[in-house]
Amino acid sequence: MRNTDQPVAKPPSGGDGVVYEGLADDPVEFVRQVLGEAPYHKQVQMLRALAGSRRASVVGCNASGKDWTAARCVLWWMHSREPAKAIVTGPTTRQVDDIVWNEMRFAHARAADRLGGRMFRTSRYEVDEQSFALGFASNSPFNLQGFHSPNLLVVVTEAHAVRAPDMNALRRLNPARLLMTGNPFVTSGPFYDSHHAHKHLYATVQISAFDTPNLAGGVRHVEGLVTAEDIEDRKAEWGEDDPLYVGGVLGRFPDNLADYVVPLWAARAAVNRGTPPEGPVVVACDVARFGNDHTVVMRRQGQHARLVYRRKNSDTMATANLLKDYCDQHVVHVLVVDEAGLGAGVVDRLREIGLNNTRLIKFNGASIARKGTRFANKIAEVWWLMRERYMAETLDTDDNQALVEQVSSRKWDVDEKGRIRLQSKKDLPRSPDEADALAMTFAAEHDGVRLYT
Repeated sequence: MRNTDQPVAKPPSGGDGVVYEGLADDPVEFVRQVLGEAPYHKQVQMLRALAGSRRASVVGCNASGKDWTAARCVLWWMHSREPAKAIVTGPTTRQVDDIVWNEMRFAHARAADRLGGRMFRTSRYEVDEQSFALGFASNSPFNLQGFHSPNLLVVVTEAHAVRAPDMNALRRLNPARLLMTGNPFVTSGPFYDSHHAHKHLYATVQISAFDTPNLAGGVRHVEGLVTAEDIEDRKAEWGEDDPLYVGGVLGRFPDNLADYVVPLWAARAAVNRGTPPEGPVVVACDVARFGNDHTVVMRRQGQHARLVYRRKNSDTMATANLLKDYCDQHVVHVLVVDEAGLGAGVVDRLREIGLNNTRLIKFNGASIARKGTRFANKIAEVWWLMRERYMAETLDTDDNQALVEQVSSRKWDVDEKGRIRLQSKKDLPRSPDEADALAMTFAAEHDGVRLYT
C-alpha cells in the first residue's frame, strides 16, 4: 500500500494489515500521519518516551489522556514492525476493555483504510496470525505462555493498582517495550519505584492538569480531559494541600499521603479531650455477623462520642430490644443500624415495634456513596467524615483501646476510578466493630434535623 502523503508501508506476509516500517521509531508521526490525530505535548512526550526506552512510566492526574495515548501506542507498535505482539493489562477488565480498548477501537475505525487489521468485539486485535494484541485483567489466570516475541509490547494501565506478583509475571516475558501509566496514590510497589528508587531504569513522564490543553492557556478544548471547572471544584472540596489534590490534580506523588485513615497520634489525642456534648444525638449500631465479632453501639452528640454497648453473640431480637429500650430512655434523634447480614433482622424488628421520637436509618456500607465520584462506597465516605473530625482535633472519644487501635490500623488507597476506598476487612487482623459503629454515626448529618441519607 502506497500513499504519497504517508510513509511507505507494506502489507505483512499473509495478512490484511499494513505495516509502516518507516515509522518504527516515530510513534508521534504515526499518530499524526496515519491516524490523523493531534496529540498534545505531554502525549508527544509519552510517545517518544516509549520509542526511545525499553521501559517507560507515566504518572499523571486524572483525565489527562494517558489511556488515549496508550491505545495509540499499541496501534503504532502493531503497524510499524512484524511480527508484533502486544498485551494490554490493568487491575480490572473494565479499565482494559471499556477504556483503553475503546480508545483503540475509535482510533482504528477512523483510520481503518490506512491500517487494515481486524478489531474484534472482545479485547483482541489482529494484523495477521503472527501479529496480534490482547487485553485482559492483570489478575486473570490467563496463560501468558505464547506471548514471547522479539517484538512484544506490554502496556499496564492503572499500574499503581497492579499487584507486584502480577507485574513480575509480565516482566518475565522480557518485553521489548514496557509502558506503565497510573496515578500517584501509592507509596510503594513497582509503579512507585519506577518514579523513585528505580527511576534510572525508566523514561518517566509526569502530567499535571495544568499541562493539558483545556488548562494550558490555549483556546483548544478537548472533550474528556480535565477542565478548569473540575479543578475549582476539587480545590474547594479538598484544598490545595490535600494529598488527593496534589495527586489527582497536580499529578505528583504527595509527600503527605498517609497509609492509614486515622494516624495513631490523632486517635490517641482524641481520648478524653474534654469537648462537651452539644447538639442532636446520633446512635449507631454495628451488628455482629460472625462468632468472634461484637455487636457495638456508639453514641455521638456533636464532637462527643462514647461507647454504649459491646457484646458477643447477641441475637437480633435482643439487639433490637436493647436499641428500643435505649431510645425510649434517652433522647436520641437518629438511630443508624447496619442492615447488612444479621442487621437486616434488627432493622425489620425495630420497624415492627416502632421508635417513638427517633428517626431510624438503615445503613449499608457497600452501597453508593453520597459523593460517588470521590468515594468507592458509603463505608469509605463515613470513615472519611470521621477522619476529618480526628484530623481537625475536635473529636472527643472515651478511653477505649480497641477503638484507638481500630481507627488507626485501617489503610486506604484510591481505586481505578480515582475514588477513596478502605482496606478490606478480610485483610485486617480483626473486625473494626467499634470504629465502624463510630463512623456510622456520621451517616446522619444534622442541620436542625437534616439527614445525610
